[in-house]
Amino acid sequence: MFDFSQISIDTVYTSQNNKNAMNRLKGVTGIKYWNTLCRYAFCISIKEGSVPRILDEKNDGVEMNFDTFAGKDKGIYISLLANNLLKNNIQINNENLAKHLRAHISRGINVLFNKKIKSILDFYNF
Repeated sequence: MFDFSQISIDTVYTSQNNKNAMNRLKGVTGIKYWNTLCRYAFCISIKEGSVPRILDEKNDGVEMNFDTFAGKDKGIYISLLANNLLKNNIQINNENLAKHLRAHISRGINVLFNKKIKSILDFYNF
């Protein structure tokens, strides 16, 4: 069993392409904050149950600390991520958690962007 007190995800990064997509999404939905969009993206990706592709992209987009990303629901996001790793037989360690968190956010952003979201109401279709 993994000791959740040992989890240390310090910073959440996105690529510049993800940042560009989120800028468009911010404009059409009225969502003001990066962390809110990243939370939606993560949840949409984690819902799929599979492991997202790990892309070798620069961390040149949005940068935020994990506490800003997760807010008061830090335990929920860590549990969802750890459960996804367990289901897919991936070792739970800080490196895998950070790598897969970024991959889930990236996949979720791409799903949102490719669905041609036109307003905040379109989020209800997920």
